[in-house]
Amino acid sequence: MKFRKDLLISSGLYINEENAERHANWTELLFDLIFVAAVSQIALNLSYSYDFQSFIMLMPIFFVIWWGWVGHTFYLSRFGTDDLYNRFLTMLQMIVVAFLTIYAKNALDTTGFGFAISYAVLRFILVVEYLVVGRNVPGAKSLSNHYSIGFSIAALIWLISAFTPTPWRFVLWGVAIIIDILTPLTARNLQLKLPPHPTHLPERFGLFTIILIGEAIVSIVFAISNAGPNPYTEIVGLFGLIIAFTIWWGYFEEAKGAEGRVQESEEDVKNYQLWLYSHFPLLLGIVGVAAGIKNLILLKSPLPLPYDEVWLLCISLGIALLSLSGIFLSAFDWKTCLSKVLLKFRAPYYLIILLVISTGFLGTLFAGWVILALLTLLCIFKIIFSLREIPDQVCKI
Repeated sequence: MKFRKDLLISSGLYINEENAERHANWTELLFDLIFVAAVSQIALNLSYSYDFQSFIMLMPIFFVIWWGWVGHTFYLSRFGTDDLYNRFLTMLQMIVVAFLTIYAKNALDTTGFGFAISYAVLRFILVVEYLVVGRNVPGAKSLSNHYSIGFSIAALIWLISAFTPTPWRFVLWGVAIIIDILTPLTARNLQLKLPPHPTHLPERFGLFTIILIGEAIVSIVFAISNAGPNPYTEIVGLFGLIIAFTIWWGYFEEAKGAEGRVQESEEDVKNYQLWLYSHFPLLLGIVGVAAGIKNLILLKSPLPLPYDEVWLLCISLGIALLSLSGIFLSAFDWKTCLSKVLLKFRAPYYLIILLVISTGFLGTLFAGWVILALLTLLCIFKIIFSLREIPDQVCKI
């Protein structure tokens, strides 16, 4: 598919040519790392208390952190240049994210004030960036105004929530998150006029995903080291590494999550949004799986896991695999061939996801390492089935 040539704007703030090669720069990579640090803080919270209540409570905090990364990443993909202006604002946001990370640990309790203030400041910086673009790039004024208004309202609500007692503070957070999500969802026509770079943005998402998978691998290795190397911890760690490798394979080889994507029609925008929003449950699932494996390693003995911990591990892995499927399906034309792709080529894949989740029923019957072994085996089967390529003529976009 061709990228639209008429989107070239000569201001220097937005340059997006059909054959332009663009990759993440060093500033953007540093930006990714500071956000991964924030995600790691959330993962630590889950590791300390691995249960459904903690998992559900971390979801909105995790989404806010991820959404903050998404906002600036989309801005840089459309309008970013590696100059002093963008470097300064990007590094300013890194400082804010550092405070966001500090306050994220107890954001639903004692540090909610600081978390809300930090996120409000982060979004206000993004609004300033879009206002500057709207003033200097005439062709981007409509999109800039739309984003500036929506994100400003959400940021203002976050700011007000910092001075609002609980539980009303959390109500305001929910309203602000909804507005933040609806702002880009209600701008489809504007996005068609100014889509993000077709290769740069998927690369950024791919880099963020692989860094998070790497963090999961590091947490598994460190857990083995802290628990003390022995046959049990090493076997559990090996299973955990294999699962991490299968998720990597599923994202980069099977789902082609980091491949270039363009937006030239309404259908393209819908597929792009499926691709985008599938990343959040994928990353959430990776965090849940990594924390569960770490928890199993620190058990230090082949005992059954508590009932809710087994289910949380199985459901987290199921969420990750189902999200990979969403990313995979975003490359197909829904109207003409989605049912064909699902029934003829993907049925075994969904059966495996069902079996992964259903493994939770075996939690009280077998030791935790046996459950993990079964999950690892199912992930390997999933990779084997994924090697069956779908022919290009079967309505890929």
